[in-house]
Amino acid sequence: MEPAKRDLATEDEYLARERSSDVKHEYINGEIFAMAGGTPRHSLITANVTGALQQRLRGRPCLVFTSDLRVSVRQPTLYTYPDVSVVCGQPE
Repeated sequence: MEPAKRDLATEDEYLARERSSDVKHEYINGEIFAMAGGTPRHSLITANVTGALQQRLRGRPCLVFTSDLRVSVRQPTLYTYPDVSVVCGQPE
């Protein structure tokens, strides 16, 4: 029996779909996955981590971002929305 064939999307196809979507999706090596919602506890932890990072990084050339910022990773090819991300210096 042959394994089920999956249709893979290109990065450009994913980005085009994501721009017009009301739901966030992750892209991992050509596969697209809808992101599940979090729990109140998860949201509270994320808020606390975000606040703590902002306080700790005050005065440094760093910015703290929430899960609204899509992040791209080259290897493996990944687009995701981390709960919290920090950029120090110039974003790439």
